[in-house]
Amino acid sequence: MRLLLFDIDGTLIRGDQAGRRAMGAALEHVFGTKGSLDTYPMGGKTDMGIASDVLLQAGLNQEEIDDKMAFFYAMMAEFAREIYPTREISRCPGVGPLLVELRDRDDVLLGLLTGNAYTTAPLKLSAAGIDPDQFVVAAFGSENLDRNNLPAIAFQRANALSKNPITGDHTVIIGDTPADILCARAGGATAVAVASGWHTANTLLQYKPDYIFTDLSDTEAVLQVLLGHKGE
Repeated sequence: MRLLLFDIDGTLIRGDQAGRRAMGAALEHVFGTKGSLDTYPMGGKTDMGIASDVLLQAGLNQEEIDDKMAFFYAMMAEFAREIYPTREISRCPGVGPLLVELRDRDDVLLGLLTGNAYTTAPLKLSAAGIDPDQFVVAAFGSENLDRNNLPAIAFQRANALSKNPITGDHTVIIGDTPADILCARAGGATAVAVASGWHTANTLLQYKPDYIFTDLSDTEAVLQVLLGHKGE
């Protein structure tokens, strides 16, 4: 059994700043400020980490941040329902055909490993025309400050669904940022980089992914890598 964990933004979808807008509105509603969010580099970060960073920089303390985080995630989803339909959220190249090939396989657990919160990830996928229910395993950016801790969460959930133990040896993490590659390394997983987000292939190559694609449009080549059939 192979566990395939996809990042969302820049890998499966292009969000047209929708996530940043929903987060900013929720931060202002719940905490009274969005701090430096407009210029904060969000790529590869978790929503928990982003919110904590900008709020601490704005002068709040960690205790008052933690006390309101559940409400913050709920409000972010409320604002997302208003904002996402107004933005041009679209699938990255090749995503549709690739998911069609993967979703009904009995040798694959299709999953997410994303910086997005559990409240907003399904909304963002749906806005791009991707069924979130096909992803049977997920680890979200509302579950830990550090993305590198998310593979362990995904493994635990995958093992509840698989007859055979799932570890990094059976896992591929697909993402568009250096943080996704480092996360795969932290989880002992295969790192597949895709330059469909905001990082060039040359930048991603500096982090030595196991495989790299310009995007996911060559379905057959991507399948060979994800399913472990390519020995290069």
